[in-house]
Amino acid sequence: MFSIELDEALQRILKIFYRMGIWQSDEEPNYLKVAKKFFYTFFGALYPIFFTANAFLCDRNESVFSVQLTIIAAVLYVKILYVLFKKQEILEFLFDPIVVHSIENREEYDETVKKIKEFMNFVRMYCLATFVTVPLLIVIKFPIFSADKGLPFFISFSWNSSEIIYWLAYFFVSLSSTLYVTANLITILIWYMLLNYSIEYELLGNKLRKLGVGMKAVKKQKEFRLIQRSGFVEDLIVLIKAHRNLNETIERFRSFFSTLFLVQITTSGIIICTSVYSLVFSSNQNIVQIEFYVVVLLYAIFDIFLIMYLANDITVASDRLSYCLFESNWIEQTESCKKYVVIMGEVLKQPQQLVVLIYPMNLETFMTIVNGAYSMFNILKSLQ
Repeated sequence: MFSIELDEALQRILKIFYRMGIWQSDEEPNYLKVAKKFFYTFFGALYPIFFTANAFLCDRNESVFSVQLTIIAAVLYVKILYVLFKKQEILEFLFDPIVVHSIENREEYDETVKKIKEFMNFVRMYCLATFVTVPLLIVIKFPIFSADKGLPFFISFSWNSSEIIYWLAYFFVSLSSTLYVTANLITILIWYMLLNYSIEYELLGNKLRKLGVGMKAVKKQKEFRLIQRSGFVEDLIVLIKAHRNLNETIERFRSFFSTLFLVQITTSGIIICTSVYSLVFSSNQNIVQIEFYVVVLLYAIFDIFLIMYLANDITVASDRLSYCLFESNWIEQTESCKKYVVIMGEVLKQPQQLVVLIYPMNLETFMTIVNGAYSMFNILKSLQ
C-alpha cells in the first residue's frame, strides 16, 4: 500500500502561517491567540477601506484602478478570514485520507506522483513569481527610486500633500500587502485539494475496471466461480462505500468554501473588466506600470480560471465512473450481482458537480464570466 505525503512546498506554506502568527500553536495562551486574531482581522480590514477612500479622491482613470484594487482586496480579505478562523477544518481537508490516497498498484502510484509533481512545479513557479514581484513593486516606488511619491503597486496618492501621511500610507500598504500575499497562499491549498479529488475519482475508476479480474484460482472450476462471484460483490460494496465517502467529502469541501467561491465568481468579472480598462486607457507611459497592469489582468483571469478548471476535472473524472464499471468482468457474474452493477451504473451516471448557489463550477461558467467582463468593458468604453 502506497500513500502520498504532503509536498515540501505545501508544508512550508503551513509553517509560514505559524511563523507569522496567523495560525497559533496549541501551547499558546488563549488570550494571545485571541489578540493575534483580532489584530489581523482589524488590520486586514483597513486595506480595502483605504482603497475605497482613495477611489473617491483620485481622478477618473485612477479611480477605476482603485475600485479594482478594492474588489481584489475584499476577495483576499475573505481568504484572510478563512485562514484565521478555519485552521482546523483546512488541516482536516488537507490531511484527509482521500487527499493522501491509499494506492495498491505501483504503476498507479507512480502516475499519481507524476501528476502531483507537475502541479507542484507550477506551484513553485507561481510562488516564486509572487514573492519576487510583490517586494519589487514595493521597493520600486520607494522615494529613492521614484520622484512622484506614489504608493506601491502604482497607487495614485497625488491628492495628499502631507509628508507624514505619505510615509504612514507607504508603510501601511507595504505591510498590508505582505499580509495579503501570505493569506493568498490558501488558494494553493485549495487547488491541491481539488486536484487530488479528481485524482481519487480516477483511482476509483481504475478499481472499478479491475472488478472480477485476477481472482485467486483454485483447482475445481465450481469453487473458482463461487469465489470469483463472492469476491466481486464484496469488492463492489467496498467501492460503493468509497464512492459515497468521496462524494460526501467533496460536498463538505464545497459547502465549507462556498462563501469564498461565491465571492470569487461574482467579483471576478468586474476585476477582469477594470483590469482591461486600466490597461487600455492608462495614460501613463511607464513601461513597468503597464507591465503591472498586465500582471493584474492575468491574475484576475487565472485566479478564477484554475478553480473552475480543477472543479471541471472533478466532474469529468466522476462522469467516467459508469463506463469504468461496465468495463469490469461483470457480465460473468450472477443475475443478482448484475442487478447491483446496473443499479450502481445508474448512480454513477450522475457526475459530481460543484455548484455554488446557482453557479456550477466548470469551464462554461468561466466563459460566462469572461463574456460578462467584456460586456461591462464595452459599457465603460462607451462612457469614456
